[in-house]
Amino acid sequence: MAFLLLQALHGAKPMWDFEEVLSLEKDEVYKTSFSVAGIPKDLMLYWTLYKNYGLVVHLKYDKFPYQFVLYTDYKRKSFKIPISQGNDIDKNAYILLSFRDFDEKNKRANLALFMMLPKKLPSN
Repeated sequence: MAFLLLQALHGAKPMWDFEEVLSLEKDEVYKTSFSVAGIPKDLMLYWTLYKNYGLVVHLKYDKFPYQFVLYTDYKRKSFKIPISQGNDIDKNAYILLSFRDFDEKNKRANLALFMMLPKKLPSN
């Protein structure tokens, strides 16, 4: 019985703290702000090129720039950034950007942005 419960929990969908579907044109900037342990954080992203089924994305989080290519196949469709490394903060907090598809007719990239914000660990 415990094995089945553990297996069901392992396959459960994450409970996202933030979830947004994005449809962006080339060089269209998406920005959002949130706070981690009371400290304001900014996230900004846009894409610059779609070629050979790859989407070149520029992302800036916490003043650190990232550039990467996303594809729609399972292994290369998402980019994950850890949110915090503090001692009293949940280490499993992260931002996940996922490439859903590209609308060739309207030249728009369809993405999904998810955030699992840090949770305070119970003090003993």
